[in-house]
Amino acid sequence: MRDFGEGLCTYRPPVDLQATHGIEEIIKDKPHLVLNWITPHSKWGIHSTYNDNLRMLTLFRGGPGVWVSEKDARSIGLEDGDWVEALNTNGATMARVIVSQRIPEGMAMMYHAQEKHINTPGSNSYGKRGGILNSVTRVTVKPTHMIGGYAQLSYGFNYYGTVGSQRDEFVVLHKIEDKDIDWLQRPLTPEREAALNPPEIHQAPYAHEDE
Repeated sequence: MRDFGEGLCTYRPPVDLQATHGIEEIIKDKPHLVLNWITPHSKWGIHSTYNDNLRMLTLFRGGPGVWVSEKDARSIGLEDGDWVEALNTNGATMARVIVSQRIPEGMAMMYHAQEKHINTPGSNSYGKRGGILNSVTRVTVKPTHMIGGYAQLSYGFNYYGTVGSQRDEFVVLHKIEDKDIDWLQRPLTPEREAALNPPEIHQAPYAHEDE
């Protein structure tokens, strides 16, 4: 750990993984933001546990939400409750925006384990159902996570790491007008299910060249 300069808690600036490469160019004529994407655990539960009671369902907004700062929202004409799309080369997420004083500028936040059974329209950029909080992230192994023989080296879950630093990511966020919301209420054809990113969207670096 000392060899990596992390004998004590240390700040590391975000690593630019080129996740927004080409995205801004596609929507350059629309007001948009490039934001650091944060995905904390729910304030009131552990994943879906404790969120399925009457009080929490009463407070529930009826679908996934993305939190942004008042200043960022104002800069592109967003109001509380507007539909937004957050996307990068990894994927896209559709949600209602929650405008809040407690979110710092330059950041977007989406809690874990939000309700996905209702109010999840299709992504306008990818043509498939708007994803979850991790649709725009990917796991990047950090060398210090491979030290010491800890639990993350011995279990086979779909997540690798002791902390979420390897999910540090950036997204391009823009407003989707109500008239442009697509609920995908039509048959899903095999061709559309197999489709990759639209041709004009840069593929993630780990995509196969022959795809």
